[in-house]
Amino acid sequence: MTVLVVGSGGYVGSRLVPALLDRGHRVRAGFTDPGRASGFEWAGRVRPVRCDVLDPSCLADALDGADSVVYLVHRMAAGPDFRDEDAAGAAAMRDAMAAAGTGRCVFLSGLAPSGGGARPLSRHMVSRLEVEEVLSAGPTPVFTLRAGVVLGAGSTSFEVLRALCELLPIQPLPWWMRRQRVEPVSERDVLEALCHALEGAPGTGHGDLGCGETLTYPELLRRFSRVARTPTIRVPVFGVPWDLVAAGLTPVIAQDPVTVAALVESLHHDMVTAGPSADLVRPGWEMTGIDEAIRVALASTGPAAPGRKGAT
Repeated sequence: MTVLVVGSGGYVGSRLVPALLDRGHRVRAGFTDPGRASGFEWAGRVRPVRCDVLDPSCLADALDGADSVVYLVHRMAAGPDFRDEDAAGAAAMRDAMAAAGTGRCVFLSGLAPSGGGARPLSRHMVSRLEVEEVLSAGPTPVFTLRAGVVLGAGSTSFEVLRALCELLPIQPLPWWMRRQRVEPVSERDVLEALCHALEGAPGTGHGDLGCGETLTYPELLRRFSRVARTPTIRVPVFGVPWDLVAAGLTPVIAQDPVTVAALVESLHHDMVTAGPSADLVRPGWEMTGIDEAIRVALASTGPAAPGRKGAT
C-alpha cells in the first residue's frame, strides 16, 4: 500500500513514517517544502512530495498513486486564524481526495467532551471537530482517531509537563483545574492505532485513544514528577483566568503563544475516552501505562529533525 502522510515533518508524522515503512508500506512524505525531508534519517526510504493544503494546486500530484492518506495537519501555531486555515485545508484535501479516488483517509484529532456542557468548547477542540466534519463530508471514507495528552518526547503536551516539572519546583495551579480529568495515551499506542487504521475495510467513523486510566491534571503532574524524580509542590491559586495562565506559561515552556493559549483553554474540559481503545489496535496489543509512557519519553529524543520544536 502507498500511503501519503500529510504533515510528515510534524511530531506525529516524523514518527509515523518509519513505523509505516517497518510494516511494509510505501510512503509519500508530504511537506509544504519537500526539501525539509533531508533533515530526517528516513528521508532516503520515502518519496518526499509537496503537499501544502493551503495551495490546492499541488494536491493532485501529491495524491497521484496514493492508496491511502494519513492527515496530520493542525495549524494552531500559525496564528489566531488557525481555525479558518484548518477548515480551508481540510476542504481542499477532501476535494482533492475525491478527485483522485483515494481509497481511505485516517485523521488524528483530539479528544472532546461529549454532550456539550455549560462551558463552550475551546477553539482548539472546535477546530479539530470541524476538520473531522469537513474531511468526512466527501466520498472518501475517513476514520478519525481522537487522542488527548500524548506522552512522547516532542509532543507539545508532554513538553509542557516536562517544563512545568523541571523549571517550576513550586507550581501555582489555578483552582479551576482541580476537577477536570484527563486520559493520556502513549506515543507508541498512537502510532500503532494509526497503522492499524489503514488495515481492513475502509470506513467512516471515529474512535477514542487512551491508556485506560483517568486522573486529574494535578495528579498527572504529580505522576510525572515522581517518575522523572523532580520533586515539586503544587499550590492552588484562586481567581486566575485561563488567558492569564496562558500568558504566564508561554515564556516558561518555550512554545508559541497561540498554541499555549489554545491548550490552556482546553483544560476547562474533561478529556477522557468514551470507551476502551482495544478495538483500535491489533489483537493482543497492550496499551502502555502512564508511568511507562513517561519513562520511555524521558529516555528518548525521538527522530525529529534538528532544531525542530515538538507539535501536538
